Amino acid sequence: MVHRFCAICGKDLDKNAPHFGMCLDCFLKENVLFDLPEKFTFRTCIDCGSYAVKEEWFNPEYNEIFSIIEEVLNKFLLKPLSKKKNLDFLVDFDEKSLTYSSKDLLTSLNIKIKGYVINDEKINHEHQLSVHINYELCKNCTNIRGGTYFISIMQLRVKSEDQFPLIKEVLDFIFEYVENKFDEDHRQYITKTVDAKYGIDLYLSTNELMNYIIRILKGNYHFLLKRTKKLVGRDIQRGKNIYRQKTLIKFMPFSRNDKILIDDEEFIVENIFKNKIQLRNQEGSRLTKEYQFFFNKNIIVKNKDEGD
Repeated sequence: MVHRFCAICGKDLDKNAPHFGMCLDCFLKENVLFDLPEKFTFRTCIDCGSYAVKEEWFNPEYNEIFSIIEEVLNKFLLKPLSKKKNLDFLVDFDEKSLTYSSKDLLTSLNIKIKGYVINDEKINHEHQLSVHINYELCKNCTNIRGGTYFISIMQLRVKSEDQFPLIKEVLDFIFEYVENKFDEDHRQYITKTVDAKYGIDLYLSTNELMNYIIRILKGNYHFLLKRTKKLVGRDIQRGKNIYRQKTLIKFMPFSRNDKILIDDEEFIVENIFKNKIQLRNQEGSRLTKEYQFFFNKNIIVKNKDEGD
């Protein structure tokens, strides 16, 4: 049997040696598993906890500073190495190295990162990393604090003051939905509301949010919808034009089975379809009209407790 020894330190080698001519210790010294910088800096938003290294901001899974640090390291440093070299990592925070600002914000700390081959934990490497954190407002939170940024406008309208309770109901419905949407994605929010004759205007942060709201309203209400858009700029990063959308939503002034008067003739609202209304007069004849018809005509809705 051929006797083998390490060419670097002279230690005897067995069959488990990772290299024909080197022991494990020397092999790891000569073949470092991964290379990381000694210092790493990232930015985090003081309001929402999102983080960035370059221009793009990311929402953290958990809004807690140590979780954010670990997520940042995995995303920008460790995950690319793990995929490339089949490695796994352990991150250990040095609590004695924690440095805080006068506002009690963590600004720097030292971290020990241990990486090892997934199929052979004996092959591993440790690295000391100094992490520095800069606090600022992300673009989204800057817009929220400013209270003036918006991309789209939603105009909610009714035909008469008698329908104002409907506007309040719809607003409560929208506010609850947007609050939940904001928790999922901080880009989605209502910048401000402005009262208008027979309704209210909602100033929205994205066109995407406009489409979300329209979708949920269609599942719960009947209304006439009109869209317009205006070019307001260009997204240089994405290479796309930015349009400000305006959507007018006019809620139908009646519900199914309501009695209404059109030119002094009484009808019952028999069915409300996607774009049309089916009416039935007192003789039993049916009439079908598009939504716009009811906003061009003087419609009187009879109270349900009114007699014939």
